[in-house]
Amino acid sequence: MKLFHRYILSKWLKSFLCACLIIVSLLLLEDVYKNLYLFVKAQSSFTKLVRYYFSLSVSFVSLVIPLAIFISVLFTLGQLHRKNEIIGARCAGMSILEISKPIIVGGIVLALGNLLFESFIIPSAIDYVTTFRLEIDLRGGYTTEASKIGFYNHIDNRLWFFKNLDKLSHMARDVTISCYNDKNVEESRIFAQTAIFPKDKKYWICKNCSIITFDPSTELPTGTKLFAEKAFETFTETPKAILASIKKTKDLSFPEVLEAIKYCHSESAKNVFLVKFHRIFANAADCIIILFLAVPFAVMGVRVNPFVNISRASGFLLIFLFCGTICETFGSSGILRPAFAVWITNILILLPIVGLFRRAM
Repeated sequence: MKLFHRYILSKWLKSFLCACLIIVSLLLLEDVYKNLYLFVKAQSSFTKLVRYYFSLSVSFVSLVIPLAIFISVLFTLGQLHRKNEIIGARCAGMSILEISKPIIVGGIVLALGNLLFESFIIPSAIDYVTTFRLEIDLRGGYTTEASKIGFYNHIDNRLWFFKNLDKLSHMARDVTISCYNDKNVEESRIFAQTAIFPKDKKYWICKNCSIITFDPSTELPTGTKLFAEKAFETFTETPKAILASIKKTKDLSFPEVLEAIKYCHSESAKNVFLVKFHRIFANAADCIIILFLAVPFAVMGVRVNPFVNISRASGFLLIFLFCGTICETFGSSGILRPAFAVWITNILILLPIVGLFRRAM
C-alpha cells in the first residue's frame, strides 16, 4: 500500500470511529434517559447493565455503519480537499478513484461485516436486550404476557389460539389447537389449561388437556381423551415464530424473519416479511452506495463553502432514503414485488452517482 493511501486510510478510520462513537452515544443517551431509572429501581446489577448497554450498542450496528461511513467520508476527503492535498495527489497523476481506493476497500469490508453482524451477531444482542427488558417489567409488576394470539401453521395444518402467552417463560394459558387433514377438515381439537415450550425439549407440553377427535366424513366428535400432562413432540412451532406474527416488522431479527416467512400462509402476509428479508441484505449495499455518493461531493469545488457540498450530499441521501421507504411500502402492500421494491432505488441511484464521479474527475 502506498504511503499516501495509508495516510488517507488512517485519517478516515479515525473519523469513522469518532462518528460511530457519537451516533451510538446519542442513541444510548435516549435509552438511558427513558429506562435507566427503571433498571436501577429494579435493582439490576452493574454487570447486567453493562452487558445490556453493550448488547444494545451492538443492535445499533446496522443503523450506525452507513451513517458513520457517510459522515466520515465527507469529513476526511473534505478536509484533504480544503488543504489542497487532493489537488497535489491529482497533479501526481492519481484519479479520484485511486485516491479514495483505501476508503472504498474499507467501505466494502464494513458492508460485508454489517451483513454478517445483522445475520448472526445482532439477533443474539436483540434477544438479550428483549429478555432483559422483560425481566425488568416482571420485577416492576408489569405483565410480560401477550394476549389473544392466533397462529396458523399451514405446513402442518394446525391452528393455534392462545389466550395468554408469556414472552419470557414461554408459558401459555388457555390454549386451543385445531389439527386439520390435507383436505382442511378438522381431525382433532386440543384444549389445554397450560402449555409450555421448554428450551431443552423443542416441542410443546400441555397440562390439564383434553383431545377431541372428529370423524372426517361427518365432522362430528367421535371421542374425548383427558390428560394431566401430554408431550406433543410433533408440535415444534417455536414461541419466537408465534410472537413474530404480532411484532412490528422493524423489531424482528433475521431468524425471526425467516420463521415468519416459513409460517406465512398467504402472499399478502408474506410480503411484509420478504421486504424485511431483502432489506437486511440491501443494508450492506446501502453502505457501498452511500460511500460512493459521499466521495464526489467531498472533493468537488475548492472555492465552495464545505457546508454547501455537505448540504447537497445530505439532501441527495434523504431523497434516496425517502424513495426507498416509499418503494418498500408499495412492496409490503403487494403493489410491487418485495425484492424489486427493496432493490430498485439502489439500482436507479447508480446513474446519478456515475454522473457525479464524472464531474468530480
